[in-house]
Amino acid sequence: MAQSIILPVSYIQIAIRELANKGITPEQILEGTGLSTHALQEDDHVTLDQFITCILNTKKLSHNPAIGLLLGSFLHPSTHGPVGWAAINSPTLSDAISIFQRYSQIRTPFILYTPLTQGEHYIIRLTLTDNLRAAHIIFIEAMLMLLQHVIEFILGRPMREASLYMNSFAPSYVDSYQQYFHCPIYFNSGYLEIRLPVALKNTPNPNADKHMYQIALEQCQEAYHQLQRDINLGTEIYDYLSANLSYSPTLEQTAKQFSLTPRTLIRRLKDQQTSFQKIKDDVYAFQASSYLRRSAITIDTLSVIFGYSDPANFRRSFKRWFGVTPQQYRDQQVKH
Repeated sequence: MAQSIILPVSYIQIAIRELANKGITPEQILEGTGLSTHALQEDDHVTLDQFITCILNTKKLSHNPAIGLLLGSFLHPSTHGPVGWAAINSPTLSDAISIFQRYSQIRTPFILYTPLTQGEHYIIRLTLTDNLRAAHIIFIEAMLMLLQHVIEFILGRPMREASLYMNSFAPSYVDSYQQYFHCPIYFNSGYLEIRLPVALKNTPNPNADKHMYQIALEQCQEAYHQLQRDINLGTEIYDYLSANLSYSPTLEQTAKQFSLTPRTLIRRLKDQQTSFQKIKDDVYAFQASSYLRRSAITIDTLSVIFGYSDPANFRRSFKRWFGVTPQQYRDQQVKH
């Protein structure tokens, strides 16, 4: 099943907050996404397509071609969740970049961070893994600004010894780069990367909090494992429903079991091209057919096992699943 890229809703909330002073309303930013301000309060994540639409709306409404640099300037490492907290509490600069390399999927799964050491340079190379359409350069600018924040937080000063290499042509607003970045910038390069003197690679982080680092690292690890579980959410729900046949969990109860809102559960299953009702039907159809094939249990008793208060409702459900009644199904199995 296909899995859609999702991003924290907080990034959109930052854009909405910062552009409110310019007279741009949340409704204007959310136009064409299917999202509402209420949904932003209820859900933790949005799809990559929804996020791209919001960013493009923001660029159009603000009339600011350098919107990626502006939004990136608001991205303090802490807005990057546990990844940001782990980075700014890492023992050294290279440890901080390693956090982005290992856990970027949690917050920005469309980008890879690759640290390299080549001769006299410590290189942080960025690779975009998804089609970001016209928002491509906006995402790049924002993520580079975030990296600059992290590097300078640990160095305790502007990263003037660094060099920024862009694998694109210089934009019409190139002067804005000089306003936002604190190092020389080179365009039309073979790679997208920040180069630092290798001597800075293991710069100790004077602000590192060992206890906070460990907590944030554990949160990163848990979030990463949760992300992997989300990819197989349908399978997890199938197993949960199979283990609770007589309880017959509702959508709301199942969402609570997986620490999700019903709306989020519906959306994530839709991303996997399935639904709660379909999974539930699959579970009950498999279990019911198995009972009917392998035991002499009565159909009325079977309806109780499956949590149906009225056997007639169970018979109707079964016919919807298989096109025949439970008794007809059992008779067919006996003949074969």
